[in-house]
Amino acid sequence: MNLECLNDIITNNLAIQIDLTKLKSWDLNSGLTSYSLTKWSGAISDNINLFDFGLTGFDNGRTNVMWSGITIKPNDTLFSMYRIGYNNVINPTIEETSGITVTTEYMSMSAITSGVSGNYFELDGGYLQGFFKLGGYNYELLPTRYGAGITIETLLLLNPDSQGIFYMMGARAEDKYNQHFSGETITGNTVVGVTSSLDNYLDAFESYESLKNAFRSPEEMMETKHRETSPINNIKNNVIAFEITNDKKLAYKYVNNNGLVITNTSPSPINPTTGWTIITMSFTPNIILNENELECSPQRIGKLIFYVNGRANWIIKDFPEFYFNGFKNDNEKQLSVPYSISWGGGSFGLAESWHYDYQTYVIYNNNNQKYINDNFLVEPDPIPSECYTPPTGDTYLNGLILSADSNTFSYVDECYPDTEHPLTTLRIEYTGGTGNTYFIKFLQPISVLSNRDYVVNLSLYNNNLFNPLYENKVSVLIYSDEVDINVVDDVEYVYPLTPEYIMRQQMLGEHPFPDREEYQWVVDGIMYYGETGFPVTQENALIVGYKRPNSDIIYHATTGNDNWLPLKSTFRTPDNSGQKFVYLGLLIETNGELISGGTMFINDFTYTASDILVQDERKSGLTIEQNFDSSFYGGIQKLRIYDRAFTSQEILHNAIFESKSDLTKNILVNKGGRIIYR
Repeated sequence: MNLECLNDIITNNLAIQIDLTKLKSWDLNSGLTSYSLTKWSGAISDNINLFDFGLTGFDNGRTNVMWSGITIKPNDTLFSMYRIGYNNVINPTIEETSGITVTTEYMSMSAITSGVSGNYFELDGGYLQGFFKLGGYNYELLPTRYGAGITIETLLLLNPDSQGIFYMMGARAEDKYNQHFSGETITGNTVVGVTSSLDNYLDAFESYESLKNAFRSPEEMMETKHRETSPINNIKNNVIAFEITNDKKLAYKYVNNNGLVITNTSPSPINPTTGWTIITMSFTPNIILNENELECSPQRIGKLIFYVNGRANWIIKDFPEFYFNGFKNDNEKQLSVPYSISWGGGSFGLAESWHYDYQTYVIYNNNNQKYINDNFLVEPDPIPSECYTPPTGDTYLNGLILSADSNTFSYVDECYPDTEHPLTTLRIEYTGGTGNTYFIKFLQPISVLSNRDYVVNLSLYNNNLFNPLYENKVSVLIYSDEVDINVVDDVEYVYPLTPEYIMRQQMLGEHPFPDREEYQWVVDGIMYYGETGFPVTQENALIVGYKRPNSDIIYHATTGNDNWLPLKSTFRTPDNSGQKFVYLGLLIETNGELISGGTMFINDFTYTASDILVQDERKSGLTIEQNFDSSFYGGIQKLRIYDRAFTSQEILHNAIFESKSDLTKNILVNKGGRIIYR
């Protein structure tokens, strides 16, 4: 390259160029988001729906909706950077059903648009951050390893208080989902919890080969096992940062292959210590590799040189090559965490990370009459069928009276066993009518999130409400105008539970029970089956399972009079549908008439899900937070990244033309002790 023929900065191998003085890189309409003016020659992008982006993007303020995603398009090949922030979370209480409230706080930075030196960002704790690659997706805006080295140039405005990390590259945090958090993934004989868009649970396990205790042949001697990996493993040789110290010296820090944080500081301060200054870092490896050699070649050593306004300030020989890798986790659970760049700061790691956790919400539990009046309504079946259209509006259906009953039941004091206290229950009394279905609707809409189960539980006590000559059923019903409801598991109350009812429901033959014995008879609401007529009671087998036609879901039925019985429904909304609102309640059905004056009682009516947000204390104070949580104080205006190492002449060339392009910046460019441009 003939530098004498160039009339501007070098553009060959220029992969990223952010210039806040250019409208295409930043303007007032983009907030504090900036865009590269150029793209890497090998940049690729595709049509990608990142449904899980909020799982990690929530933690640095890129989004305030953890269950949201973003879409990437084929023309999104220009690197972009966003203002860093954090989210404040207010979870619903157990009496609320509206969902999480989130407000985003951004770290302090401002756009300076007045003055003669062009637009720039003034940093006072804030900085920009962006990602240049998504592992496992067809998206890469910058190479992760540089066959001919790398050059990083940034134009900073220094003031007497300027210090801190001004550039960081690699992993912005440890793996959030390793170690797993119990509120998201419960492990045991079965694994349950929140899933990603690709049906992976929110945990991370590293696979390894282990010798079996016993084996029949050498081919069977090894087995694959899984273990959680240490948080440090994913950031070894995967993050590097450059900074200015309090005494205006240059410094670097990185995590080496042993997980140790290596830091070093230049012997002398930069000059000048205030004003517009170009700082350049150039790494030249001792061996040049072509594209095909990069992936498998061992780590190289080379020479790292810091330049200030075009002049070498600090040379480090035998510097280990820095390049970047993804995490040992599913791709969708590490979006934008590895392969990240921070400009004007480092990263706070997992200090502001949030996880899903379980909470149980109360629909009814020992509440008074006012609560019942304010929160429940009796309607017909709200689900339309081929021959039935439910009425519109919230019109109270006559026939059932709902009241707070504190006279029928009591409970024993835990501290004083001889003392009983009245238990207030939701009393349902039939006063006569013509309806065959009654829906006891909870009036508050319930916020639900996709990719997890919601479990509804309640206790039911039937006291002569149903005529045993008819078929009667009570079930939990969930419905929505926004989204389909997928029932995963169900426990219904059926009275009486007859052989005909079970056979009609399941259509699976004459042996529906786990021991495959013949169903026998029902007497006084207690079911008997098997050769000995073994009774099915609440203690041993009251809930009986069956399958409905064309379904893999096992449904359950319970029956009986004058006994507290459990009802349950487990449901979920379609995966990747985000936040929706549903209604739930208790559906009473009969093909005859209810008994006038008959009653039924409800208590412990709740639902549970992993849909609140909490912070995992184990993720606080990890390596990146402790060592890289530093922001630069001063101004940032330009950032250029080249995918090769520059020579000293090339770096001086850029510095000269940067100073010539705007004399108002008064950039001091010198060589050999002689001032070239000022």
